[in-house]
Amino acid sequence: MEPLKIYLRIKRENRVFFFECSLHDPVEMLKRKLLPYYKQEIQDMRIYLGDRLLDDKANLQDQAVPNDSCLILKLRKGMSGEWDE
Repeated sequence: MEPLKIYLRIKRENRVFFFECSLHDPVEMLKRKLLPYYKQEIQDMRIYLGDRLLDDKANLQDQAVPNDSCLILKLRKGMSGEWDE
């Protein structure tokens, strides 16, 4: 049986956050955990696994996010609608 808990890293620029999560957690939950560190709304955050944008409403298991993954956080730049590189 696959473990329900996984460990993830979320990286943006020179910062790395470490989280313990459930495979059943939605990606939106990860964004909520990042709110204290960034002055951005959830809709102004994107989380990627490699080049693939993760869906906020789908859970980690459904999106095949493996244990010990390093996810990438990108933020919307101001009102321009552009995203981090």
